[in-house]
Amino acid sequence: MKAQAGGTAMVSRIFGLAAVAAAAALSACAVNVPENAFFWPESRLEREKIVLAANPPPDAAESLSLPYEGGTIAATRIRSAAAPRPLILFCGGNMFRRSSAGGSAARKLEPFGDVLMFDYPAYGETDGEADFAHFAAAGAVMAATARAQADAEGRPLIAWGHSLGGVVCTDAAVKARADVLVLETTTPGARAAVNQQAGLMRPFVRLNLAPALASIDVPAALEGYAGRIIVIEAGRDETLAPALSQALARQLRQRGLRVEHLVFPNAGHNDVGRQPDFEARMTTALAR
Repeated sequence: MKAQAGGTAMVSRIFGLAAVAAAAALSACAVNVPENAFFWPESRLEREKIVLAANPPPDAAESLSLPYEGGTIAATRIRSAAAPRPLILFCGGNMFRRSSAGGSAARKLEPFGDVLMFDYPAYGETDGEADFAHFAAAGAVMAATARAQADAEGRPLIAWGHSLGGVVCTDAAVKARADVLVLETTTPGARAAVNQQAGLMRPFVRLNLAPALASIDVPAALEGYAGRIIVIEAGRDETLAPALSQALARQLRQRGLRVEHLVFPNAGHNDVGRQPDFEARMTTALAR
């Protein structure tokens, strides 16, 4: 089976809750949502017989190997613009790896500056385990690397998280003191996303999230964040419903943070960057 990284064909696979919730409602059972429900490392792709189509970063991109507690992080730096244009630290979705989505990520982000992207632990060429502890450790190293590169080159720093990457890049933005945080088609937290996936069955199901999932709270993590935040909503998102982006923007504003909420009404979860007005609107938003 071939699939695009993060594609909406994977919706039913992300949490696997629809059928489970229905069964639980009928049997009055609880549903346990494990930590690894969000992750698609290489071992899971092999088990599910999923082959991601090749879509690597540009040939001229630089490959980086960065040590962290889980081994080595495989990263890519794409130099497309002279300073002082921004450096963008990109955190991809739960199917992202550079080999299968690095090219499209570069095309989307290059109009706004240089790009620094990486494979998550147990994804692509990065060592480690696919759990939130390793993701946090890798994110901290990427945040420090991005901050050091931006400072050395006199560039503003943008942290840009798509889907699951919104959680990873939120932590990175705080640690790196990023000037701007972009949260693209993501969620306020894991519980909100799981509740949305459960749909109409939610009132009848007791959902028990693993502690690492239950602790995810993007607005709380950004308490006191000094940078600007841009929340991007896709009006036709079938993976993380538009209501999640709306709730995220609302909760961030309630904490007194500087938030701009951009809605692309015809976009799905993965094609915001292909909307005809995307580049113009993002250029304006990033320049404010």
